[in-house]
Amino acid sequence: MHTVEMLERLLALASQMGYVIRQEWLGGSGGGECQFGGRRYIFVDLALNVVEQLEQVATVLRNDP
Repeated sequence: MHTVEMLERLLALASQMGYVIRQEWLGGSGGGECQFGGRRYIFVDLALNVVEQLEQVATVLRNDP
């Protein structure tokens, strides 16, 4: 499976788990999970390459209770 396809699948899974997905240009210094307003968000840093984005999302999902 290609990295881009895996990222798309993990983002779809995260959405099904109740996360709001935000893909933003964060300059390579941010990203990850946060909660506010009673909702859970995953911020994917578009300044990172696809492998790094995949790792960001996978880390959030791995740590989800």
